[in-house]
Amino acid sequence: MLTGVSPATFVPLSSAGLPLSVAKAAVATVEVVLVLATAIVAKLIYLDWLLNSHPPSQPYLEIAFLMCVAVHIVYNQMGLYEIENVTRSEFGVGSIIGGLFISLATVLGSLYALKQLGDLSRGWVFVWLGLMAVSIPLLRHVVARWVKRAMASGLLVQRIAIVGTKEFPIELANRIRAKEGLSGAIDLYHCGPPNDDIRFAGGLRELEATMAVRPYDRVVVGIPSSEVEAVRSTVRLLGAYTTELLLCTDLAPESVAMSGARQIMGIKTEVVHLVPKSESWALLKRTMDVVVAASALVLLAPVFLIAVIAIKLDSPGPVLFRQRRIGRNSSIFRIYKFRTMNVTEDGANIAQATRDDKRVTRVGRLLRKISIDELPQLLNVLAGDMSLVGPRPHAIAHDTEFEQKFDLFARRRRVKPGMTGWAQVNGYRGETKTTEHIRRRMEHDLDYIEKWSIWLDVEILFRTVFVLARGAY
Repeated sequence: MLTGVSPATFVPLSSAGLPLSVAKAAVATVEVVLVLATAIVAKLIYLDWLLNSHPPSQPYLEIAFLMCVAVHIVYNQMGLYEIENVTRSEFGVGSIIGGLFISLATVLGSLYALKQLGDLSRGWVFVWLGLMAVSIPLLRHVVARWVKRAMASGLLVQRIAIVGTKEFPIELANRIRAKEGLSGAIDLYHCGPPNDDIRFAGGLRELEATMAVRPYDRVVVGIPSSEVEAVRSTVRLLGAYTTELLLCTDLAPESVAMSGARQIMGIKTEVVHLVPKSESWALLKRTMDVVVAASALVLLAPVFLIAVIAIKLDSPGPVLFRQRRIGRNSSIFRIYKFRTMNVTEDGANIAQATRDDKRVTRVGRLLRKISIDELPQLLNVLAGDMSLVGPRPHAIAHDTEFEQKFDLFARRRRVKPGMTGWAQVNGYRGETKTTEHIRRRMEHDLDYIEKWSIWLDVEILFRTVFVLARGAY
């Protein structure tokens, strides 16, 4: 029998900590209070204090109540109440503000269609929206920190039930403990003949009784694939509950990372990956790329001119640095940058820029410090080789090296590379000094591809402004 799980670890969770759903309910409740409170504060600031008009509060409260309903529905549809989003340190500013715009447009649009807007103050609307756009992200940030502390202390727990036969439940529990540290939130149940092992909380009857009173967040069925009837009967029994139900029939590690399963003409197939979400919304993403890139080129034309003159006066060589990079679907393109070095390498051996690199010119060091050297990539965006947001492309030599180290590295090429990305705004920017740094950058890029939304792109662009202020070398 496998060891590593103490008998005291697995007891029914009737006396365990609070479920993670408490955090979600708390966020939703406080957001309702914030929407109402900011509506009143906006009225006091703009109408009562600035305009000295003192209109009645009732019409504004009625709109605020409608906004509460709309925000809750929209945020729920956007997945912003899912626990992984509630606990995000980055708190999804783009998604939060985007949801506010959608909710407000829905409420005001509906009232306008019903001719119920009356003499609603537009100034009040803008002040109210601004207050919500500041207070709700701050709330999320505070809640994320509290939830993490509460989970670490055991006050909040993610309830997991593992039901199965033989050693499957014990081995699964061991692996979850080692990976996620959730040992205090795991209960074991057996299916089949009675089991006197004190590490199990009971059988299917006890599991059903617990689910009826206090549902688990996740139930894992761990039964060998050879026990077909046991798999069918257990899944059929537990299929009546809304809890997430997972099936594990083989404890051997996958040779390739999977993303689920799908049937094709009745044949089960494993999903290696799905079409990226950004590809399904390619027109929307491309529209934003073209509009923002074209506008930026016009606004930054004076900066381009100054940079060109400075580079020509500082050192001999071309103004633009062009280098082959690997783009979407492994296509090759040439990336544009302002030249910041006295070399223009594009071969099998390319040294990454380092701090105090002797190859960097005087003007180049200034351009790198304020990240102006990256601006010509706006031309790559307009040409369709790159996007504003996406995994950063590496030199071909480096890309090949990283792909040999990590099986999943090539999956970054399923989308267009970007001028900025999720990895960069989370601290993985510039020189890849260690294998761990490369791995973390890859994980952030793959996470971006999986969770893409237009609001995530907005958030990354917003946060990039603050990242650029720190410069590069």
